[in-house]
Amino acid sequence: MGNGFIVAEDLAIKTLLSGITVSDDKNAARPVKVWFGYPDLEIRDQTFPFITIDLIDILQAQERQTAGILVDSDHQGTVAVQTGYGYSYNIPVAYDLVYQITTYSRNPRHDRAIIYQLLNKFPSKYGYLTVPNTLGTENSVRSMFLDGFVKRDAVASETGNRRLLRNVLTVRVVSEMTPAQVAATPLVEYVQINSTTSSIPSALTPVPQNVNP
Repeated sequence: MGNGFIVAEDLAIKTLLSGITVSDDKNAARPVKVWFGYPDLEIRDQTFPFITIDLIDILQAQERQTAGILVDSDHQGTVAVQTGYGYSYNIPVAYDLVYQITTYSRNPRHDRAIIYQLLNKFPSKYGYLTVPNTLGTENSVRSMFLDGFVKRDAVASETGNRRLLRNVLTVRVVSEMTPAQVAATPLVEYVQINSTTSSIPSALTPVPQNVNP
C-alpha cells in the first residue's frame, strides 16, 4: 500500500524541491537541503541555504465537488486494491492543500539562484505536481498554483549576526480524499448467454432479434 491523502502530497512536494543546487566561489554545486518545518538547532545543523515546507491550510473545494458512486474496476482509484476485485465508493471529496515554501540563505547569489529555480518549479500558470497514489505503482498529475510570493529579508541588526535572505511562496495543490467506506466485490470473470430457447420458461415467448414488434 502506498501513501494516502496529504502524505502523498507532502512526499511529492519534497521530491519536487529536492536536487536544487546553488554555486559560489567556494563550491560550484552546493546542495540546498529541504526540511518539513524550520530546523531545530538541537536536532540538526542550520546549514545555509535551505528550504522548509509547511502545510498551512486545507480548503474544501466546493466549486469542483461532484456527487455519486464511483466504480473502480481498472484499479486507477485512490484506494489500495486486491487483484480480482472491483471497488465502488462515493466520489472523493475535493480539497485544496495550501503549502508555504520558505527559503533561507545568507548569500545574495544563492538567494537569486533559488528564486529562479523555484519559479520554474512553481510557475504562475500551468503548474502541476506528480503525486504517487495509494497503489504505489501509478502516479497522478495534479494541478498546482502559485498563489503568492513575498520577500522577507532580515538585516543584520534583526538576526543578531548576519543578514538573512528569505522568500515565502504560497502554493496550492489540487487534491481529493476518498471516503473511508469502500465496498469490494469480485470482478465478473465471464457472462454465460443461453444459445437456445430450451431453458426459457413456457410462459415466455422469445422475440427474434432485429424484428420490430
